[in-house]
Amino acid sequence: MYRFPYNARMNPVASRIGIFGGTFDPIHYGHLALARALRDAFALPEVRLIPTGLPPHRDTPPVTPPQRFALVAQALAGEPGLVADDREVRRQGYCYTIDTLAELQAEHPRAVLVWLIGGDSFLNLKTWRRWPELLEAGHMVVAARPGFDLAGLPADLAEQFVIRAVLPSPETAEKGKISVLPTPLLPYSSTDIRARLARGEDVTALTPV
Repeated sequence: MYRFPYNARMNPVASRIGIFGGTFDPIHYGHLALARALRDAFALPEVRLIPTGLPPHRDTPPVTPPQRFALVAQALAGEPGLVADDREVRRQGYCYTIDTLAELQAEHPRAVLVWLIGGDSFLNLKTWRRWPELLEAGHMVVAARPGFDLAGLPADLAEQFVIRAVLPSPETAEKGKISVLPTPLLPYSSTDIRARLARGEDVTALTPV
């Protein structure tokens, strides 16, 4: 496992940890672009990519958690500040974001967790385990894919977004805030890549591994 070189004497900017979880089935260049954008927007010393073990919101991926973790670690080789974290791969049972954030916060009590969530997932946040606590667990950063529209938010979640929304920057990163990540996102997804692989198409231009 790649470990965050946390030091309680770090300056305020360095005492922030970037978190990017997902199935990464497979990891692709769009994931790397998002991780770099998160790192750069908040001047994060590290962004941890955390492949999920057993996801609660989708079918179990055919590629095993250890295999997906190994591919993520391989894809991040040579990427400054991007590291792979296997804590969910090692966890038994379903992997819930609130548990992962609580675990990381306990390990680094003085750090602000700046965690990335996809725009489609944000629209469905109320289906997530203990979702109101997620709003306070760190600084939530929403990655908006092409076509993402905040008008689709449930009324109570939309109200929370308005209250908590701030522009993404090192100075605004704090618990309880929400930002939308400004980045030109690549239009393809892991679902698209899996479909291309099933058709026998070449995906070397889409994924680093």
